[in-house]
Amino acid sequence: MTREMIVQIWEAEGAKLSGHAVNIREEREATCFIQSPGEVMAVARITKLDLRDGFLALQTAKDERFVFAYEDVLGFKLSSPSTPKDRPAGFGR
Repeated sequence: MTREMIVQIWEAEGAKLSGHAVNIREEREATCFIQSPGEVMAVARITKLDLRDGFLALQTAKDERFVFAYEDVLGFKLSSPSTPKDRPAGFGR
């Protein structure tokens, strides 16, 4: 992907680019898929993207930071966080 494509994806999601950063809303969960030789890596629970001229940095909810070249980014999965169900655990009704 290119930087421009990533910006368009997040703008379509309603995210605002402030400087080089995209902050992901709390009501959205994001996973980024990265290609590497022989496998695909998934970086889950992204909270912030830092879009620089030559690279992309992803910050996660665990305060981890991953840095990749734009050409290694395959795409994103965007979803709503799961909510707990209103029923007891186990076999109760």
